[in-house]
Amino acid sequence: MKNLTAMRAEIDVIDSQIIDLLGQRFELTEKVGVYKADHALPAGDVQREQKQFSNYKKLAELQGITEVLVAGIFKSIIEEVKIRHKRLIN
Repeated sequence: MKNLTAMRAEIDVIDSQIIDLLGQRFELTEKVGVYKADHALPAGDVQREQKQFSNYKKLAELQGITEVLVAGIFKSIIEEVKIRHKRLIN
């Protein structure tokens, strides 16, 4: 069995990967924001969000993670994206 230090080191690597992926996601959503600004589109897309949250629920279930946790995480991410998009649009 691994010791506590080794397990925590693995957690640290995964946390770093999560933050890396968030950075990549925000880079891409920044491009989406520029596109929306250039084409006079609104910052939010309710239909897309509903579809995404349905997908997040399924993915959470597959991983044995509560829907509430996953929805909360993505709500925060999406709200930040909208804030950034609104800055680009205005």
